[in-house]
Amino acid sequence: MRRSGICAVCAIITAVMICASSCGGSDKPQETSETKKTAVTASAEASQNIISGFIDLSDDDDTAPVTEPEIEDASEPAEESSSGITDGSPALPETAAPETEAVTETTTAVTEETTVQNSAETTAQTTVQTTAETTADTAAETTAAASSGSYDPSFFANDYFIGDSIYTGLTGYGYFPDSQVFAKIGLNPQSARTAELKGMTAVSKAQGLQPARIYIMLGSNGLAYMGNANMTNNMKLLVEDLKAVCPDSTVCVVSIPPVTKAHNDAGQETMDMVNDYNSRLKTMASEAGVTYLDLCSQLLNEDGYFSKTYAEADGLHFLGAAYKRMLSFFQSSVS
Repeated sequence: MRRSGICAVCAIITAVMICASSCGGSDKPQETSETKKTAVTASAEASQNIISGFIDLSDDDDTAPVTEPEIEDASEPAEESSSGITDGSPALPETAAPETEAVTETTTAVTEETTVQNSAETTAQTTVQTTAETTADTAAETTAAASSGSYDPSFFANDYFIGDSIYTGLTGYGYFPDSQVFAKIGLNPQSARTAELKGMTAVSKAQGLQPARIYIMLGSNGLAYMGNANMTNNMKLLVEDLKAVCPDSTVCVVSIPPVTKAHNDAGQETMDMVNDYNSRLKTMASEAGVTYLDLCSQLLNEDGYFSKTYAEADGLHFLGAAYKRMLSFFQSSVS
């Protein structure tokens, strides 16, 4: 490539010299115009031949001519754009701002949704835990209250009690006035439907009171001779009568109390009879859609008999402590 450039320069110089020689100075004889024309033509042809030779030599070069990139005038520095990229530099593609904003908004939405979900789960777990703890605490408190025999007399202000000689202690010991109790010695599930006190039956008295709750405890008197199936059927009829006249009252069927071991061994009323009858009452109450209260289990000793803490000497009736335990159990069970 360098040799070809030199040859080109030489050819140009030679052509200039020939031209000058042809034109001549003032000291040479004047040539004719035809001679000058011929000389110029010869010079041009010689120059053309030399240039053609230069082109041929260039074609023989192994390396193809490379076009040099145009270079801007260094005296005028390229202006910088507001983005910090010079005007002379290739422009970079702009960042897709809308897509970035969309991704940001999506990420934010997912984050907010996750936060809400986590918050909801945490709240739900806390609520369940708190509810469970509260329920456990309440159950522990009511159990403790029943065990201690404590109760609130005002809780029973609008309640009604139907029973035999055991329930006569509710008025005899001053727990409730006569107006809230229908109790009679020897009363059983069958006689309770027709027996009268002061001109009223248990059902008609209930109809007049329209109590909040009705507690029925009957069966100890008929246990030895009426038969458990018969007594259970009569209890069902009594419950239906009460539900008919007191539709808004909560009817509670109460198990009969246990007997002491000494009373059990005497054979007239035994724990087997008590347990069988109470089991039948529980089933009947469930079928009738009323509440069953297992008072019997609250009065047992460790041997499964009526505890001396609550039992009278006859092994069947209540001491004063038994009434308190009973009322405490009622309140904790239905409140």
